Amino acid sequence: MTWNHHGWLAGYVLPAALGAGLAWVGLARNSVGKGRLLGSWRSAGLTFLVLALTGAVGVAAGLALPHLAKLPPAAAGLATGVTTMPRKRPDNTTQPYVKYMTLGLAWFRERLEYRMQLDARTWSDRFLEGFERTTHLRVFVHELKNYLMDRHPTRVKAIVGLFEEADRAMVHALDVQTRTDEACGDLRSGWMRKPTAEEVYQCRSALGEAFNRCGDLLLFAYVHGRRTEQPELETLRAKSLSDDAFHSSPLPRQRRRFGLRRASSTRSDAASTERR
Repeated sequence: MTWNHHGWLAGYVLPAALGAGLAWVGLARNSVGKGRLLGSWRSAGLTFLVLALTGAVGVAAGLALPHLAKLPPAAAGLATGVTTMPRKRPDNTTQPYVKYMTLGLAWFRERLEYRMQLDARTWSDRFLEGFERTTHLRVFVHELKNYLMDRHPTRVKAIVGLFEEADRAMVHALDVQTRTDEACGDLRSGWMRKPTAEEVYQCRSALGEAFNRCGDLLLFAYVHGRRTEQPELETLRAKSLSDDAFHSSPLPRQRRRFGLRRASSTRSDAASTERR
């Protein structure tokens, strides 16, 4: 007995598998440059829900095909006219009737795209949580730019543009903080005053803008990169947050080795003196 004799396999499993498989290919192609389908458990749940609904629609369509001939011609004309109507609103959202016609698939796909964008922003914000000093952030963004240019040579112009915007924002934040410190302190008397509410707002606003522009470059790495690049990005962050961000020569070790040699030579001289 072949698989064709099994009605449940030919009528249910095969249409569902084909529909879900093609839906996965479509979602994967549509997600390029937008985010990751499995970036979080919510986006993964929406992805599997879209695949399951697509499979169910395929099964329902296969079961409904034998009964389409019984539909009146007026219903066929009405359905044809509805499909020729514009499908998008000016704000790029799906029309309500399209959501009903697709049995909710269009609505869930919109939610999936929104969730992917939200996952990317959440990942970027969490990745930048450890940076408290603008100097460390500048080192990280510079290293990130070089990292992205090596892996995306066809997008160098976009990477450089994002880096320049981030660097300008960080320089502006440093200037605002420097002016505020100079206004609050008196170098002659050593007296310091607290910054005013307006000065605090200016400093926080400039720093927030710098973090946002740096987050745009980090979003580029998230959207156009792969999951396997996560350890490399974390290594760049760890190096940028360290005090020795530029990896200078280990001078303390040399002094320590020299000190050990000097101590050993001193002990040998003392031992020779006692023998005498």
